[in-house]
Amino acid sequence: MTRNETISILNVSEKNKEELILDKWDEKLNDYDNYVKEYLIHYKKSLKGNIASLSKFPYLKVKSESLSKKLNKGIKKELLTKKQLTKVFKIRKKIVNACCN
Repeated sequence: MTRNETISILNVSEKNKEELILDKWDEKLNDYDNYVKEYLIHYKKSLKGNIASLSKFPYLKVKSESLSKKLNKGIKKELLTKKQLTKVFKIRKKIVNACCN
């Protein structure tokens, strides 16, 4: 294998690593978005007195803390793209809008 072929393979490998990292964060953002949707459903039901929804809040709190911790680490380390950051803030805005209306 020539030196240029080796460099070419290394560059492809680096691109694949970057894509894998971005995919990982996209997956975490999808998990966060799904969590928020689930949370809002139970939040609205609990306001109407639904006991089953109220009983899910301890589980939702643990899930929220885990997802938030991971996302905040990624944000602090600047691992997310601008598009991903925008998605994080849109998701967080959903919670604020639902809880304040």
